[in-house]
Amino acid sequence: MSFTPECRSPAGVGEVSYKGGSVLEGQDPVPRPLTSWLRSLFGRRRISSERELQDMIDESEAGGLINEEEGEMLHSIFELGETIVREVMVPRTAMTCCGLDAEFSEMLRIIQSSGHSRIPIFRGSVDEIVGVVHSQDLLRFWGREPDAGWLREIVRKPLFVPETMTLEQLLREFRRKRGRFAIVVDEYGGTSGLVTFSDLVEEIVGDVADEDEEEERLLLEEEGGGILVDGRFPIDDLEEYFNIDIPREKFDTVSGWVFHLLGHVPIPGEEARSQGLRMTVVESDSRRIGKVKIDLPGDGESAEEGRDHR
Repeated sequence: MSFTPECRSPAGVGEVSYKGGSVLEGQDPVPRPLTSWLRSLFGRRRISSERELQDMIDESEAGGLINEEEGEMLHSIFELGETIVREVMVPRTAMTCCGLDAEFSEMLRIIQSSGHSRIPIFRGSVDEIVGVVHSQDLLRFWGREPDAGWLREIVRKPLFVPETMTLEQLLREFRRKRGRFAIVVDEYGGTSGLVTFSDLVEEIVGDVADEDEEEERLLLEEEGGGILVDGRFPIDDLEEYFNIDIPREKFDTVSGWVFHLLGHVPIPGEEARSQGLRMTVVESDSRRIGKVKIDLPGDGESAEEGRDHR
């Protein structure tokens, strides 16, 4: 993303403006919440480059002016100009489509089963997308069986975009066409996939959400003073959960730590102990550790590091 940001404060009021070729300028102004954010952070300070602005975001995060998630979201906005549609689109093989000659009942079934509000319509094959139907358009036929060719009455002209378009360009196109849905085509005009406005939002805020969801999936169960985790559970999160510091070797997950302590691939029931914790292997095979129960040994129990029991 190329632009030259500049902070100005006419009449003594902090204001941020941007110059250059960017979605954050001119007819495509900075979103109001982001503008307010930048004003509150940088005030009258002049910013001469994108790199300087990113450094200032880092400084603001380190200084506690913004939290880690806010910093990541701000940085994600800059990456829109470096990410292409192909990287975030729903691929052709995962698209839910409907033929132009489909009956009303079939279209209704597709919408209900897929959970999607917009369905691409094709003629002959998915490589010939002729339009998009919104679920709300079906209401006009509710309670009656429509005539043949009913889809042609409500199909909307699709927005086509190349798979090499950047997300910054896609955002501009969505704003210019007032669209929220586009069919992605390859260099030969064939259908590569589809992309939505939600995919853009996901690219900005989704990484943070995905990390939280992933952590929840890996923390399988909490019981008493212990937990049951997937072997991929991060050591960082384990340290935070039990408020301990684990000396780092060449491992980042619970399974890697258990391998390190035992020196072999354990079988279910084996235990490893370290830092006051007892790790009991619950599920494993010849290559990996699937699940581990982690708790604090009771009084009188051995907490000898690396010791395993069967």
